[in-house]
Amino acid sequence: MSELSNRQMIVRTVFQIVTVKVLLKICFATDVIPANFVFGDSLVDAGNNNYIASLSKANFVPNGIDFGGPTGRFTNGRTIVDIIGQELGLPGFTPPYLAPTARGPVVLQGINYASGGGGILNHTGNIFGGRINFDAQLDNFENTRQDIISTIGVSATLELLQSSLFSVTMGSNDFINNYFTPIVSAEEQKLVPPQVFVASMIARFKLQLTRLYTSGARKIIVVNVGPIGCIPYERDLNPTAGTSCAGRPNQLAQLFNTELRSLTKELTTSFKGSIFVYADVYRIVDDMIQNYRAYGFDSGSFACCYIAGSFGGLIPCGPSSKVCPDRSKYVFWDPFHPSDAANVIIAKRLLDGDSNDVFPINIRQLANV
Repeated sequence: MSELSNRQMIVRTVFQIVTVKVLLKICFATDVIPANFVFGDSLVDAGNNNYIASLSKANFVPNGIDFGGPTGRFTNGRTIVDIIGQELGLPGFTPPYLAPTARGPVVLQGINYASGGGGILNHTGNIFGGRINFDAQLDNFENTRQDIISTIGVSATLELLQSSLFSVTMGSNDFINNYFTPIVSAEEQKLVPPQVFVASMIARFKLQLTRLYTSGARKIIVVNVGPIGCIPYERDLNPTAGTSCAGRPNQLAQLFNTELRSLTKELTTSFKGSIFVYADVYRIVDDMIQNYRAYGFDSGSFACCYIAGSFGGLIPCGPSSKVCPDRSKYVFWDPFHPSDAANVIIAKRLLDGDSNDVFPINIRQLANV
């Protein structure tokens, strides 16, 4: 073996030892997790869709108006996972997988795979063209996993993954931009009963969450579908509901959530060493909407960034949109997504809430398991 090869081997071995020591130090620090791996849709996308040909994008003003500028986040400021990461002491924000900066040592602290328009089912979000659905996000995670193994070895990688947080925020698009897509889904709704559609989502989701576990994840937060019938978009699509939320989308969300809660219990029981945490965002957001003034909001139904519609929900937020002067007074940033102020409330209740909000333990407790 040449002298150069020996030097390369020594440098690599030293690097691996130092990296493992740093990771172990992080693992045993209070309230600090070694890494945060994020899967989901536009509720938690940090900019992956900036790098694909898609109609679902947010890398333009006024998005990010309270973040220093647009980044690809579908809100005025931070997403829920951004805030949770800050609260747990993670350095910076978890970078999007497709960003050029998401390479090298940074992957050891986690990656965000979320994509606006993505869903559990692979045909969800077809209307947007490009999007990264959950199966493809899992493929991307496998690439990251191999990169980590190449850097620190198999055993250290398994230890890292078992100590890390994994969160999955999926399902809303399977309803909004699949089963309930105006006009194009009318035939599907006639042929496929809601119970059958929800069952197909749960069956697929079970396989995907199982794959995540077999890839090394042990601390997995599964976020349910929020009250989608209450978003400005659905309110404007269903004017007969008046000032109330659209009933049918909420009914299907609740049907899915009931099955999802049972699934998380089943997976925790079935998979040794795992904790699948059920995050009841439906309950939290519904509470905010029904009692918005108690939370300090002026509106629980109208979009802050709007162009048209009784609730500002008919046209997506864009450069020609009007923007409310005080975003902290609105639950909804745009026709589909919560504001930074709403995300703070959601994140803090998931972090420190009781078993009504997050079951069986909250995220801060999960981080310290």
